[in-house]
Amino acid sequence: MPLMRRANESMQSEWRNIPEGVFEFEIGKPEVKLNERFGNYQVRFPLSLTEKEKARVMAENPMTLTEAKEGVQQSWRVSYTTGLSLGYMDNTGQYKSTKLTDMMAAAFGHANSKAFRQWIVKGGGPPRPEDKNDQMAELELIEEWLGWLEGLELIGSIRHAEDSSGNGKMWARFGGPMAKGSLPGQRDEEYQAFGRGKLRAMIAAAEGTEATLTTAGRQPVPDDKPAERFTAEGEEVDGELPF
Repeated sequence: MPLMRRANESMQSEWRNIPEGVFEFEIGKPEVKLNERFGNYQVRFPLSLTEKEKARVMAENPMTLTEAKEGVQQSWRVSYTTGLSLGYMDNTGQYKSTKLTDMMAAAFGHANSKAFRQWIVKGGGPPRPEDKNDQMAELELIEEWLGWLEGLELIGSIRHAEDSSGNGKMWARFGGPMAKGSLPGQRDEEYQAFGRGKLRAMIAAAEGTEATLTTAGRQPVPDDKPAERFTAEGEEVDGELPF
């Protein structure tokens, strides 16, 4: 089969939506885009069924002979859009989450969601540019920070909804992000460890320090600052120890 179709060979493919139900998805590279209609920035998360789920979809929903003859293809992809807010404190001092925070918390796995939220509540987030008024530089840092989610997985539901224009086209809508390991009997310890490593690395990169889940939000001593050393008599050592 040729890699490139010529103009007179091209055929418009018809795509079959992901069926309705609950599936595991892999997160692609998030994108920060300006919504020109509302004048605000949003985050688009591209999502694709995991290989295991692709096999399940085809096993439970095989192509009919008619679909195969007409060149219908199965879609594996959907997207999810959120705002840029990481949440806020209400008048009672209670933290209020957002779609973005919920999405990110789910991506790190059930065992790590609480640690991520605690870090966010303490003021955690992407690095900020030296010039606080440079919005383009800030957007670049935000998108780079969100890139830590690429390759992570979560659980979500798919429902079908008709196009708002009334043209009869049906779309697959993603909703209800849930963390892997949150469903009964599906702890998935290997993924929890993977998500924990990703979260630690993200926090460390954002804070510019060596961070752990138990010290999230606190600033450890930077690696480049030498430790204070003392002799047995309690005198501070200036320079190298004599042994």
